[in-house]
Amino acid sequence: MGKTLLNIHSNLNGLTKAEQKVAQYILDNASDIIYHSVTELAEKADVGETTVLRLCRKLKFQGFQDFKLSLAQDLVKPIDNLHQEITEDDDSTALNEKIIANHIRTLEQTRELAVSDQLGKAINALLRARCIYFFGVGSSGLTAMQAAHSFSRIGKLSSAKVDTHFQAMEAALMTKDDVAVGISISGSTKDTIENLTLAKKTGATVIAITSNARSPITKVADISLLMIARENPLQGSSLSAKISQLAVIDILNVAVSLQMKDEALKTREITARAISEKLY
Repeated sequence: MGKTLLNIHSNLNGLTKAEQKVAQYILDNASDIIYHSVTELAEKADVGETTVLRLCRKLKFQGFQDFKLSLAQDLVKPIDNLHQEITEDDDSTALNEKIIANHIRTLEQTRELAVSDQLGKAINALLRARCIYFFGVGSSGLTAMQAAHSFSRIGKLSSAKVDTHFQAMEAALMTKDDVAVGISISGSTKDTIENLTLAKKTGATVIAITSNARSPITKVADISLLMIARENPLQGSSLSAKISQLAVIDILNVAVSLQMKDEALKTREITARAISEKLY
């Protein structure tokens, strides 16, 4: 038992009954907790989210993510921090096969999740949008910029700011004719959720792209699209998760492009000519 679980065990008798339910669930399911959102843990322990957060503070953690990071450091082997299913004895051939197979499996699983009425709603919302604003930070921020670039290339006015203050200003100035797309693997990124909340207050349609169906971001979203990315706190910014995010963006982009038909093709030609002189 690592120091984080020992800390829980030693404090068990001093907790409230609701907090003890959470603590006991963590002790019994420690290896799964590092992949849960605060919402998922609360549901599984049959308590409110505030109880989970209160327990984390009692254990001297800043919040649930801080707790998960400490737990992951206790439970996850060093090699698992880099990639699942990889061993220290793997040669270059084995690494090639395992990593590519993992990416393929992630895409296949994302394909299965993408088949839903939510996908159709998202496509229609993006097609009608006056402007599409993409929100994300860190690795998901890079996906947001790629998404904005892709939609701009087919003639949809799009934006993705890097600075979270600028994101907040953009969100607050959106209208009911706009669409805000929040991208967060965990579904618990505070900045992204706060900006989506600002956008929702303006009447804009909110779309969430996340790997966590029971996460705070889905409570804000009008439409939720799921992708696969099973990451513990030490595996942030994995390329596998990035590929899954980009696959969902590409599906949306191609679907909207097909609906726009000649307009999308014309815009692609114009943008292609604009950069043609910059190539040898």
